[in-house]
Amino acid sequence: MKYSLLKIDKNVCGIITGRGPRGCFSLSLNPDAEDFAFHAADFIRYENAHGRKVRIRPRSFDPSDALKSVPDSGSTLRPNDPLFVVHSTTFAAYEKIMADGQLKSTTQLRKEGKIQHAIGFLPLGEPPDYLDYVMFAGIDRYGAASSCEIVVNSHMQGKPCFDADIPYQPQARMYFDARKIIADGLAVRDGTHTLKVYGALPLEGYLLRTVFADDVALPPGTESWTPTLFAEAANALFSHEMEASP
Repeated sequence: MKYSLLKIDKNVCGIITGRGPRGCFSLSLNPDAEDFAFHAADFIRYENAHGRKVRIRPRSFDPSDALKSVPDSGSTLRPNDPLFVVHSTTFAAYEKIMADGQLKSTTQLRKEGKIQHAIGFLPLGEPPDYLDYVMFAGIDRYGAASSCEIVVNSHMQGKPCFDADIPYQPQARMYFDARKIIADGLAVRDGTHTLKVYGALPLEGYLLRTVFADDVALPPGTESWTPTLFAEAANALFSHEMEASP
């Protein structure tokens, strides 16, 4: 039997993932957080569905209330579901995505004979099945605003770089309709990502906007973009356009 670990820690802000003391994939959550039950239930169900038993620390914590209160359906909209999610990629990958008309998982790209390096996969200690999905982040919670840009910068450097305030060159930041992805039954919830999609996601009907560095102005007093600065500027532009649209 394979295991993963759910750690309950009132000192945690947001969510923290990584490898536990014995090498298993772990998720740390604050039980007092407003969306704790959603993350905990999704994590346990996803891990169980992929053949991993979830150990709880401390052992005295009972997750049954979380499991009872959260619907076991990826297509059920929740009060904390975002309107939009984001997926960032390099210029080279963006051209291929547009040509294919869809976003594809690392596993799908490898099946097609396209070399695809998962830069942050090993450092984060994620299970192998995570490569079967296209990952999406929220745009305004738990530092997720810059997480996609961190991934892009890591790909550009050819090694993991988790510094959100290091100078870098923005690439393509793609915004998607999260509610439609969920309503169409494509969303998979694993407790660690805002949502993800198995295999591939068509662009038509879901992609709302792609923001590039040329679309936004560098903040006054700054000399170069950082993952944080570009994510904030791109989000502001996208939000303004969504509010102005009929």
